[in-house]
Amino acid sequence: MPSPHTVRWGILATGGIAQTFTKDLLVDPLTRGVSDIQHTVTAAASSSSADRAKKFLQDCNCPSDAAAYGSYEELVKDKNVDIIYVATPHSHHYQNTMLALLAGKHVLCEKAFTVNAAQTKKLVETAKSKNLFLMEAVWTRYFPLSMQIREMIEHGEIGAVHRVIADLSVNEDVEKTWGTEHRMVNMDLAGGALLDRKSPHVTMQCL
Repeated sequence: MPSPHTVRWGILATGGIAQTFTKDLLVDPLTRGVSDIQHTVTAAASSSSADRAKKFLQDCNCPSDAAAYGSYEELVKDKNVDIIYVATPHSHHYQNTMLALLAGKHVLCEKAFTVNAAQTKKLVETAKSKNLFLMEAVWTRYFPLSMQIREMIEHGEIGAVHRVIADLSVNEDVEKTWGTEHRMVNMDLAGGALLDRKSPHVTMQCL
């Protein structure tokens, strides 16, 4: 049996979602019956300091020789990185993803992918021009249930679908919980329901 292909990841940003992703990424693919590929993390970057990136790598049980950077520019220049996972707030996805693409790196970018269609179009054009992989990190697309639903619809098993209804309701006082300046509600940082809380539902309706 040939050796599995190893994908070398660089993690751009070190917040909670990056930790969750990285720990899952490093789970042995054999646990889900996959033997032709394996993943490793060769570098991570925090915009605040290299020490924070180092702690992130340690907390996620990444290889001890993984590089820790204090800037995203250093990360995308690392020759030991094949693909960048962008885990910054979505207000910064465009510039962070473009930074990686222009450095010749493949990119998996968290949702919401960008804040508008024009940004998405530019990223896709750049990736195509450089023959690079670029994808929004929508893991629900690959849930067995999601795939089964798509197959049922494609085969007409439930008839013609005329309407999809999705709901995520949060019983909280938004201003009391988030204030008016937090990124979740700050319009200058692309806050609000559509790009943050509701992006999974919009995505599911497009599957």
